[in-house]
Amino acid sequence: MSAPLYATQQYPIQQYQIQQYTKAECIFIKQQLADYRRRLGSNSGLYLQSKTSFDKHCQHPVRKTVRLSQPSSNRIAKAEFVAKENHVASAFLPAKDTDLAGQRTEPPSPFTLMFKPLLIMLLLAFLGSLALAYFKKKLPQIKGRIGENLVIKGLEKHLERDEYTIINDVTLPLEDGGTTQVDHVVVSRFGIFIIETKNMSGRIFGNEKQAKWTQTIHCSKHQFQNPLRQNYKHTKTLSDLLGLPHELFHSVVVFTRNAELKTKLPDNVGHLDEMVSYIKAFNEEIINYKLKIKVVKHVGVVKLKQGRKTDKQHVDYLNEKHSGSLHS
Repeated sequence: MSAPLYATQQYPIQQYQIQQYTKAECIFIKQQLADYRRRLGSNSGLYLQSKTSFDKHCQHPVRKTVRLSQPSSNRIAKAEFVAKENHVASAFLPAKDTDLAGQRTEPPSPFTLMFKPLLIMLLLAFLGSLALAYFKKKLPQIKGRIGENLVIKGLEKHLERDEYTIINDVTLPLEDGGTTQVDHVVVSRFGIFIIETKNMSGRIFGNEKQAKWTQTIHCSKHQFQNPLRQNYKHTKTLSDLLGLPHELFHSVVVFTRNAELKTKLPDNVGHLDEMVSYIKAFNEEIINYKLKIKVVKHVGVVKLKQGRKTDKQHVDYLNEKHSGSLHS
């Protein structure tokens, strides 16, 4: 009968032999448990480990005693483990609101919480307005490039290479120090065709003698320089630079398909297919083959080098001359 009695008395002895923490340590662990439960939940690993430690070592907290001797190696190892555990946990938990002294700081005011998103929105709106202003400034140039590329493809498709030589984007110097920009130069035995491209939409009103033509889109109207007068300057400039009679040059104005030409215009103004037919209608040779080769070569000599610098010089010259309106 002594064996059962020995077995029932063994458990309390083992329980009593488990190391017990001080009251202060148990209070700290209890606070840690509450913190883990609040932030990580009761099923988190840190919470369960701390709960096991509390249940095992805080059943009979011992009184704190002052010891002059060094702490045991087991206690040091446990302290290092707890420190590492807390360090690892802090890497995955939101930082507490503390200042440099380690004291808890006041939470941000509602005004601060509202002002920060508002400041970000204002900054984004400002950057957006800058981007929009830049796009509006560049829009005429972008539209011009698109229209020129459409005309280039049409000319290359419908004009025979062995008969017509196409030179695009020719910027020429002027006597006053400025520049003028020719969209396309077509050199052939039947003459030199100077083409001005207009990538415009809406209804177009004008005639050969008017200084300004009108573009109407819905209820808005916009005036622009007569492209025939504009292109006359191009033909005259290239004639002077090449030293050739002006009679060898033919002015052509091409509007893209988005433009609806509402008034009767000269034969050298129209859409691309009409202007290709206009060019091909010239069939009398006025330039021999050798002169044609010289003209193509000399155009490459007199024109300014293509690039951003040349384009900027041209735009600056136009802005100065026309007070901000862009005309080629």
